[in-house]
Amino acid sequence: MSINIYNSAALPVPVKIIVEARRSSRVSLGKNEVIVRLPKHISVADKEKIVKQFLIWAKQQIQDNNYYQFHQNKIEVYHNKQLHIFDTPFTIELEYIASGRNKLSYRGDHILKIYLLQNIPEVDQKHHIQRFLLRFTEKYFLSKIQERTIYWNERYFKEKIEKIDIKHTVSRWGSCSSSRKLSFATKLLLLPCEIIDYVIVHELAHLKEMNHSPKFWKHVENAMPAYQTHRKWLQQHGSKIDF
Repeated sequence: MSINIYNSAALPVPVKIIVEARRSSRVSLGKNEVIVRLPKHISVADKEKIVKQFLIWAKQQIQDNNYYQFHQNKIEVYHNKQLHIFDTPFTIELEYIASGRNKLSYRGDHILKIYLLQNIPEVDQKHHIQRFLLRFTEKYFLSKIQERTIYWNERYFKEKIEKIDIKHTVSRWGSCSSSRKLSFATKLLLLPCEIIDYVIVHELAHLKEMNHSPKFWKHVENAMPAYQTHRKWLQQHGSKIDF
């Protein structure tokens, strides 16, 4: 296996190219990079052609869906930024310090005070902010989304669930594995509660149908008759939401 990472002027994040023993090529949008996987048995010319096609696709996806806004925003965006986490309002306050350590302070009110070392690069300051916000959300609100998932499951689906967790993902709001594990994007908790419920119902329906067949959508509709309204809202506004 060989791994190469380089920056492209056309993309807001680096590109990681992994050449390995595999049958087909694949591209995905990772947390902080575009990931291209290539079979090692194909020619250099074919590799270059595939990478070019994949990066055109990635650029279009990023533009159409406003992915990687974190990497493109200036740190000023976070000054007094308002966040609603599971419909609970919070205000971010930044304070720069000359020494000590970067940290988030939360004392049970609606203020998220983030202390940042002033002598580190802005990109590192932004990464600290995002890491703190993700950890805060997971610590205080994982139980909320678990409760809502159990509520919808007991009311409509009555399926066995092995695990419910949240992860920092870029391009998916939720996922359901064949092992009956449900995962939700941390940024999902920034959406209105009715949209959170729609994504929960969507993933629970996959416990019955691991596809998007008419039978799958019927399960969604039985639990949430107005799901199409929520689905449309998510398609129109979801890409603008992130930490």
